[in-house]
Amino acid sequence: MSFVLAGRLAAVVGGVLVVALSACASPGGVGDGGGPSSPDHDYEAVAQWAAEVADAWSPAGDAWRTGYVPLQEPTGVDGELTEVEKRAAAAGWWETAVTLPADKPAAGKVLFRDGELTAPLLSAAEAYRLMDLGDPPPCSSVGPSVSVAPSGDGSVSAPAGGDCVGLTVSGASLATMEMRTSRGVATVPAWRFEISGGRGVLRAAVEAVAASPAPAATPNRAAPAEMVAAQGVTGVDGLELRYQLGVGACDRDITPVVVERPHVVVVAGGVRRDSGECTDQLLIEPVSWTLAEPLGDRPVLDGLNGTLLPLGGL
Repeated sequence: MSFVLAGRLAAVVGGVLVVALSACASPGGVGDGGGPSSPDHDYEAVAQWAAEVADAWSPAGDAWRTGYVPLQEPTGVDGELTEVEKRAAAAGWWETAVTLPADKPAAGKVLFRDGELTAPLLSAAEAYRLMDLGDPPPCSSVGPSVSVAPSGDGSVSAPAGGDCVGLTVSGASLATMEMRTSRGVATVPAWRFEISGGRGVLRAAVEAVAASPAPAATPNRAAPAEMVAAQGVTGVDGLELRYQLGVGACDRDITPVVVERPHVVVVAGGVRRDSGECTDQLLIEPVSWTLAEPLGDRPVLDGLNGTLLPLGGL
């Protein structure tokens, strides 16, 4: 059994002090040290749980090895978006100045390092509808940026003041984009939706997607009271893995907990909970972690529930 806890006073993230603890670790997340350096921040039970999830996970079926199982969100950008545009894209605020083709194109090829796969494609209109989640709120109603969700619901984001604009599509054409998949980085057909300045937003056009693997088995006992789930992976830059934790309004000492194995990375978090009354909210807290080895083709799982976490897109 092996695990790693975050290793020192790491950062101030989103206004919350992120404290990290460490056990001596060899590459791959094998911890051989004497345990956490401070009993006040001992999330060993959380790391133990996450390690059992990592050891229990194994993709079942042929789809993982021969199909198309994306390990990231199906959107990308050709060019650069401003921060306002990124928030609009994340919120799904779109409009189109043209009529997008509704006819499906001919089947396309997904190109892997070890072969290729022919798959039906979405029409431009279908791909656009998958991105378009509604209109921006009126300018007068937009307040400070915050990420909040009622307990049990999905996250709700309100952008910073003045960001009450959507992205306008002026044309669509077939292109390609790179996607992390269970078979490594693949080149897939994608619709390129043109926006201002000659830039484009890419949306994978592959229609037939193999089902994601079942969640990893979790330990047959109650989860540690101080454990919180990961809500999504927002980025990977070299060895830095950035992800989000779902925490309560009164949680403190928010700490990333990561277990690395050669075939999988499991992420979660540890918190201290105040004993007094607290509002029933789910807050999205960004954290980061330095991996022992590059992520490579390894999938990332949520440690609490064992579910696959795709890498964020735009």
